[in-house]
Amino acid sequence: MIRSPTPRLAAITVLGGLAMLCQGEPAAAATKAGVTMPDTMEVAGKTLLLNGIGVRSFTLLHIRGYIAALYLPQKTTSPAEALAEVGPKALFMQFVRGAPADKVHDLYVESSRNYCTKHTCTEADKAAFDKLLGTVQTVKPGDRTGFIVTDIGVQVLFNGKQLTTIDDPKFGYTILDSDLGTTSPSAELRDGLLGKSAS
Repeated sequence: MIRSPTPRLAAITVLGGLAMLCQGEPAAAATKAGVTMPDTMEVAGKTLLLNGIGVRSFTLLHIRGYIAALYLPQKTTSPAEALAEVGPKALFMQFVRGAPADKVHDLYVESSRNYCTKHTCTEADKAAFDKLLGTVQTVKPGDRTGFIVTDIGVQVLFNGKQLTTIDDPKFGYTILDSDLGTTSPSAELRDGLLGKSAS
């Protein structure tokens, strides 16, 4: 197994990819629901491929809240394969509607509660989640939250800036599994991230 660089080095390496994500439309990109994501990005010296773009909708009216993009070393339509892939991975969410910090907080808590209902969540898992909650802030349309997952932990980013590093490899798996697994908030989001839905 190839070890990822230290969190500091990985953070420096990923900034180029984040700059591309936070600027205008790149030369090679995919667009969904009016949001454009680059086809590739560099993380920790490795080129990740855009696996798919999913839409997270809320309420019975299916109001779009954010668009999410999953980047993997190799494309796959299998959630098990996506979770098992070795190497850095990335999940980005671009908000299409603004929301106060307490609403974003509630969104994370709901996701964690649903996940822990079907999976065993340890005290270490709860500590990692509490650290994530410490990064919550008010969002406006166009803001992007990113999770860079390596075999040593998770970097949490907001509009290209690193907010924190969670030194728990299992938490990175949990974040991805929450969207790709059986507790995904919607089939629309999961299938989109897995490249199964139409553009």
